Amino acid sequence: MTSKYLFWTSVLIMNLLLFSSCLGSSNEGELEYSPDAQIYSFSISSKADTLNLLRTTEFTIDQVNGKIFNKKPLPYQFHVDSVILNIRGASTLNAFSNVSIQLIPDSTFTWSQSDSIEVSKLYRIITTAPDGDNKKTYQFQLYTYQQDPYILSWEKISDGYLPQSVSQQKTIEFNNRFITYYIANGAVNATSSAVSDGVNWTTAALSGLPPAIQLSSITVTENVLFATDDDNKLFSSSDGYSWMQINTDYPIVAIYGILPSATNDILVMVDDSGTLKLAKTDDFASLQLMEINSSSSPSDLPVKNFSATKIESATSYTIRYITIAGGNKTDESNNNDIWILQERNTEISVLKSKKSETVSIDGSSIFFYDEKPYILTASSGKNSLLYSDNFGLEWKAAEENQALPATFNFRKNASVLTDNDNIWIFGGISQAQTQISDVWKGRLNKFDLN
Repeated sequence: MTSKYLFWTSVLIMNLLLFSSCLGSSNEGELEYSPDAQIYSFSISSKADTLNLLRTTEFTIDQVNGKIFNKKPLPYQFHVDSVILNIRGASTLNAFSNVSIQLIPDSTFTWSQSDSIEVSKLYRIITTAPDGDNKKTYQFQLYTYQQDPYILSWEKISDGYLPQSVSQQKTIEFNNRFITYYIANGAVNATSSAVSDGVNWTTAALSGLPPAIQLSSITVTENVLFATDDDNKLFSSSDGYSWMQINTDYPIVAIYGILPSATNDILVMVDDSGTLKLAKTDDFASLQLMEINSSSSPSDLPVKNFSATKIESATSYTIRYITIAGGNKTDESNNNDIWILQERNTEISVLKSKKSETVSIDGSSIFFYDEKPYILTASSGKNSLLYSDNFGLEWKAAEENQALPATFNFRKNASVLTDNDNIWIFGGISQAQTQISDVWKGRLNKFDLN
């Protein structure tokens, strides 16, 4: 009987020991909550934002200085009253034990995902880590352009920097210098200025270019300049001043520019025993004839006095081509079309841009600026700008905020160059058919605001 009680007493003691051991094990393995109170992802949205600009706005989270802001400002006059915040921490589950919102001037409340926040008053976001102790404070700033960023401001940089008896001119940028080539008294000359200047010009010693050179044909590649003359002969220069004739497999009728591709070949038009053909080359040592994938023929394209620009999108591999405007065809008729030339395998796709038939491209200058192609047109005694927001497929008139100043004299066939911030316009032909000798610089307001 005694042994029976001893047995059950022993069992009870063992269970109590095991139970206390389990309790001790549970305390030792108790879940530890994270002390990380940092915000790792932040975005906002609003039903009033019909263009979904907020959803695509990227916010910078400055963990060191405790700031959240958008580097790229929202458009001028953009406004919404309230927004929904999307805040994420290190973990999507229980990332924070609390999030407090502080509004201007002195209102603070605990935030939940569904809260609608008056964004113009949002000042601070205070997060508390899952451990309930550690906190992090972020100051919030939503930047919008306070001035119209797309105003083009113009100023005349230089005037009268060429002789009065100029019959042709063309300005290019090469080796960090502007070079203006001009023909005066039957001789080809050049003057030059640093690309950072445009005011001070010095005469450059020039050799090797015949008076029959077509200055409008001068084409800039990475290391060499090329040009053709009236007899379809080709000339090249590695410094912009000393030129020499190059023998080619075919007479070079026109040089259109560099095709945006892996090889960056030059697209040209050649005369193949009386037949016009497109061809590409890297250095004119050899020429590869190209078929045209279009109902158009080479004779539809301009061969002189045209302007061309390379269009290449940073976000789309398919948007890589040359666009040309204005100029004259082989029969001397005016080209009033804007052409897109794109390399596709062994063919050149030739496509006309869409524009109003009433818009004249005669004497126009095409250029690429602010990730968009523009055209300086000359019609009805005044100059104006066209632009395309789909990389040259369709064109429309620029708004009043990008109008040229009243003091900008009417001109055709101006040289237009661009850098990261500026548009440079050099000379051109006046309404009285005389050469203009001035330099203008235009700049988008947003490049001054940044």
